[in-house]
Amino acid sequence: MLLVTGANGHLGGAVVRNLCKLAKPGDFAVATRNPQSEFAHQLAAQGIEVRRADFDAPDTLADAFRGIRKALIISTYADNRLRLRQNLNALEAAQRAGVEHFIYTSFANAGPHSLSEHTQLVHYPTEQAILSSGLTYTILRHALYAEILVNDLEDTLASGVLQRCGGEAACAYISRDDLGVSAATVLATPGHENRIYTETMARAYTGRQVAQVLSDTFGRRIEYRAVPALEWTQYMVSRWKVSPAAAASALGTMRAVESGEFDLATSDYETITGHPARSLPQFMQQIKIAREGSGTAR
Repeated sequence: MLLVTGANGHLGGAVVRNLCKLAKPGDFAVATRNPQSEFAHQLAAQGIEVRRADFDAPDTLADAFRGIRKALIISTYADNRLRLRQNLNALEAAQRAGVEHFIYTSFANAGPHSLSEHTQLVHYPTEQAILSSGLTYTILRHALYAEILVNDLEDTLASGVLQRCGGEAACAYISRDDLGVSAATVLATPGHENRIYTETMARAYTGRQVAQVLSDTFGRRIEYRAVPALEWTQYMVSRWKVSPAAAASALGTMRAVESGEFDLATSDYETITGHPARSLPQFMQQIKIAREGSGTAR
C-alpha cells in the first residue's frame, strides 16, 4: 500500500488528486493530523483510507505506517526548529513499520552551505538521515512554488508593480499542481529508486522577466521593483498578513534568491513524468482563467 502524508495541505491535496488517476482507492492511504477535516471526509467517501499522523506525536505514527510499502513524506510548515525532529520521527516510524521506499519533499540546492534557513536546519539534515537509513529513497527537491508570484496578484495588477526579492538574479519556479503530478508518479510507478531529483520549470526567471510574463498575460503594463531581502519580512507581514515568525523564516530564502542560489533549471521533472513542467506563461494563463472564472477580474 502507498501513503501520502500531509493530505490536507495544498501539495498533499494535489498529490492525492493525481494519485487517484494512477491507483485504485484501496491501493493507497492518506495521513493527516486532522482526519476530521472536510477534505479527509471527502476522501473517505471515495473509499480512501484516512489515517491520523502527527509528526509531533510519535505514538500516532505506528498505525499511520502500518502495512505501507511506499510513503511520501511532505514536510510540515512548523517552525524550523521543530521540523527536523518531525521528519526524523516519520523516518524512524517508517523504519520500524517496514516501509520499503521513503519519498521526501525537499528543497532545491539542498546543502550545508545554503543561505536558506529551512534548507540548513531541515531539508539537508533530513536528506542525510534518509541516505543513511538503509531505506530505498527518492528525494524530490522542489524549486520555489510559482504560486508565491501571485499571492498578491490583485495588488500587483492594480498598482502595475510586482514587488519581489532577487534584483537581477534569476530564480527557478514550479507550480504545486505540477509537483502533485510528479510526486504521485513516483509513488505509483517503479524506476525512481535511490534518486535525487531537482524539479523546476525548463528555465529560471528574473523579476523583470516575471513582470513581463504578467504584462503579456493580463494585458497591462507591470513593472518590477526589487525588494531587498532584509525588507521582505515586513512586506510579508503587511501585504500578505502572515505571522512575523513565518515571515522571518523566509529571510534566508530571499537572501538565497538574491545571491543566485536558485538560478538553476533541470529536466528532472520531465524525466519523472515524461513531459516538461508548465512554463511560467502557461502557469500565469491558468491563473488568469481561474481568476476570470471566479469573477475576480475587473
